[in-house]
Amino acid sequence: MSTITVPTPLPSPAADAESLWNAVQGNLLVSLVRSYRCAEEAVDVGIARLEAAQLAEAIRKKKQPHADEVVRIVSTRSKAQLRATFQCYKQDHGSYIEEDINNCSSSQFARMLKIAVWCLTSPEKHFAEVIRYSILGIGTDEDALTRAIVSRAEIDMEKIKQEYKVRLKSTVTNDVIGDTSGYYMDILLALVGNED
Repeated sequence: MSTITVPTPLPSPAADAESLWNAVQGNLLVSLVRSYRCAEEAVDVGIARLEAAQLAEAIRKKKQPHADEVVRIVSTRSKAQLRATFQCYKQDHGSYIEEDINNCSSSQFARMLKIAVWCLTSPEKHFAEVIRYSILGIGTDEDALTRAIVSRAEIDMEKIKQEYKVRLKSTVTNDVIGDTSGYYMDILLALVGNED
């Protein structure tokens, strides 16, 4: 009796593309959390201009996959160098990098890149959004709300409260009071601190 072997089908081009895309997203995440990042606070304006141009080309022209250069820049430069690069981006290209990311792509990679830019250059923007989205809608995402408030209480909660007020026309305190109760609310309010 002979055995019939059925060949495994080759992945479709769509599956290949999805696999590649997942690899690009994974590359961004792994690159952001690895330990190597230039710690120097010195800024090279020439490199900032060059990399601002590379970022603009990659984002605006939607190079596929445009991630390699973008990931390299975002994951290896110091925060000071990145701030300078993003300032050059605004000066040379007329818009903030976050705006171009929003306008040029709605992909998962673009959303991840925007969050990375926010976290690296102004974490208060990101955490103001996390707090707001954890409170929005029916129910509270207590894990996200707790993580955002507890992890930032002694670091930059004042900046987060200011950003929250400017962006959302409300205060963290009022929204926490409106969406939580009991000891949980009391603990969060103690960590958030007074708001004017």
